[in-house]
Amino acid sequence: MSWSLKLATVRGIPIRVHISFLLIVLWAGYQGLRTSLYAGGGPGWAMAFSVLQVLLLFACVVLHELGHSLVAQVFGIRVQDITLWPIGGVARMARLPERPSQEFLMAVAGPAVNVLLALALALVLVVWEGPRQAFARTFSFLAPWLYVPATGRLDARALLSVLLLSNVLLALFNLLPAFPMDGGRMLRAFLAAFLSRRLATQIASYAGQVVAGLMMLAGLFGPNLVLILVGFLVFLGAGAERQQVVSAESLRGLQVRQAMQPIGPRLHPLQTLAETAAQVAALPQSAYLVVDGGRLTGLLGRHELLGALRKAGPQARISQFVERDVLRVRPEEQLLSVQSRMLEHRTWVAVVVEDGCVSGLLTGSAMTRLMEVVDACPAALKSAGY
Repeated sequence: MSWSLKLATVRGIPIRVHISFLLIVLWAGYQGLRTSLYAGGGPGWAMAFSVLQVLLLFACVVLHELGHSLVAQVFGIRVQDITLWPIGGVARMARLPERPSQEFLMAVAGPAVNVLLALALALVLVVWEGPRQAFARTFSFLAPWLYVPATGRLDARALLSVLLLSNVLLALFNLLPAFPMDGGRMLRAFLAAFLSRRLATQIASYAGQVVAGLMMLAGLFGPNLVLILVGFLVFLGAGAERQQVVSAESLRGLQVRQAMQPIGPRLHPLQTLAETAAQVAALPQSAYLVVDGGRLTGLLGRHELLGALRKAGPQARISQFVERDVLRVRPEEQLLSVQSRMLEHRTWVAVVVEDGCVSGLLTGSAMTRLMEVVDACPAALKSAGY
């Protein structure tokens, strides 16, 4: 992923941090500087303390996402990566779980991790300073982002207290029935046991947008810009998830042959970029076969061709810009299955092979156009003999 740095790999899952994550670190440093005005230890220590709390909090977020991801792996779902953003973490799955029970277990795994972390931190605090003092210290915080307890002391017990409260609030927040958060996914999984996945998604996503609207309304009366921002992002996420699932359901029962495009021109690896550009300039295809001696060498996308022209100049050979790791599919394969494979393969185009010969191309844009037709008139393909 562009603009992200890989931190580690756990069970084959790359864990990345987006460059925008630096914003939350800078914000934490600023909060620490403010608290140094009324807490002991000096501004340098207060800033370091605040930054450390943010980093540990996001370590808990990573564990939350790993909870989702490891359960997904149990069900045979490939996790592409986990990325940390300023507003939280996102685990990208290659496909959705097939059964409602699987989605429910995947969704509940994240908050369950936060609950276990909170219990472990509570146990440490109780053993350290007794239950009464531990309770009073932890709930003296006004919010999970207030980094100084009422005592004003910046110490290890304060650090454990705010992490305990943050994990409790993370679990509760994620359990809200606001799609696409975990509670919304649990709601969809429950509804999908009785309704179609499409209808269950629509109900859960609209419920999520209602909750998001209430969050933004509460933020306006606060005023609380963070709550407004989170509500806005939840609102958009619920709508995007609804559209994604509705569109995917449009492909159910359709085969690759119904969306594949003609092969178009065959390019040779030794052609120059200028020759290739002139050959394909007015053609509708967005990807082209590259063939050498009758053998498929790879694919060259139109976008990649234009980028190469700007970068390497018109006399460069196309061979150095060819995508050689080509996904091959069969005409009779189900489009939903192929769509998942394309996501897992991280490609937007596949080569359709029949009886050992290339018979067409399948692109993401072609599937989108097919979904538009099915959404407009579900019976259109059947009436046309497809």
